[in-house]
Amino acid sequence: MAPLDVNTLVLVSSLILGALGVLFLVNHRDDPSRRELRDWGLGFLVVVPGVMLIGERDRLPDLWSLGVANAVVLSAYGFLTVGVMRFVGRPPSWLAAFGGVAVWAGLCLWPPFFERFDLRVIAMSVLCGLQVTLATAILVGRRRVEPLPSLERAASVLGGVAVLLWVRAGLMALWPIEATGTAAIRTVWLTWASLALLVLGLIAGHLMLAMSAERAEVRHRLRAETDDLTGALSRGAFVERARERLAEAPESGTLMFFDIDRFKSINDRHGHAVGDAVLVGFADLVAARLRPGDVFARWGGEEFVLFAADRDFLAGRRAAEEIRRAFAEMRFGPDGTPLAATVSIGLSAPALAGPDLERLLAWADAGVYAAKRAGRDRVETVDPRGAALAARV
Repeated sequence: MAPLDVNTLVLVSSLILGALGVLFLVNHRDDPSRRELRDWGLGFLVVVPGVMLIGERDRLPDLWSLGVANAVVLSAYGFLTVGVMRFVGRPPSWLAAFGGVAVWAGLCLWPPFFERFDLRVIAMSVLCGLQVTLATAILVGRRRVEPLPSLERAASVLGGVAVLLWVRAGLMALWPIEATGTAAIRTVWLTWASLALLVLGLIAGHLMLAMSAERAEVRHRLRAETDDLTGALSRGAFVERARERLAEAPESGTLMFFDIDRFKSINDRHGHAVGDAVLVGFADLVAARLRPGDVFARWGGEEFVLFAADRDFLAGRRAAEEIRRAFAEMRFGPDGTPLAATVSIGLSAPALAGPDLERLLAWADAGVYAAKRAGRDRVETVDPRGAALAARV
């Protein structure tokens, strides 16, 4: 296998890495909240002068082509680690990210090390390998919490980069290269290993860009599906998910429709801040009682809806009564002027009304109106013919 032309490898690497760095920064400019893109973009741009300095090994003093060049490359790996930390929500550890630069600078002050090509390759491979191994471990840990498809792929590719760096260190330790200057860089296995690192780095870069975009898309979808004030699902998200639950188990579950009593009066008399506190308090109260598979949403204004997927009608009514009583005991408003609020609840169930969601909602809504007419702060169920079912349960 013939060695690769070093000048061509340096030129191609610089162009591709620089273009990828610009792509990251452009995406960060479009969405500044994705701060990891800035770090990764800087990493890909910073590595370019490092690669170019290494390529000028025969024409530049050792201080620049060896000491500074490799310190710049290590800095690029540091930006990679910082970006990964930001991506998973950790505060960046600048020591972990850029400590390798300090170690490299200290080693370069030792003449026996600085004069040996094999020792320099081993040290760079180990220091870069530590950075990539750390970044890989962080992403692998995040994969369990945030199963993004590109996250898993990026972790795998970064793991491949780490393995290649460690293998390069091991090969150099077993079979040291005695050549100097670019003649050493032109060694067959070393040039091909460098090309492999470049290819894996480019793949990892594209996957990290996709990983960040996937998260942004997920968060955008969650914002669209979530009520900003209460954190409950939006109306559209409820309809979609409730229909999924009904399709899975057409005869199971209970639908509860909640309407906070005299809410307009609360807003008018106590202000919207207190009204918002009532809404948030009620949503938190219900959210704390949700089971896996339940679907809870703010239907609009002071109305909420809950589909309790694994509760039959009797269990659902008991749960509704528990929510009603607990909410009536809550207090809102400034200290010294506590405000009590109540909620009227209408119930329906597929076992009684069938699995059609619109029918279930209409039935539960009729129950709310029945509760209002009966004095509020009640749980009521009305069948399609308007007959109250409370006596049956």
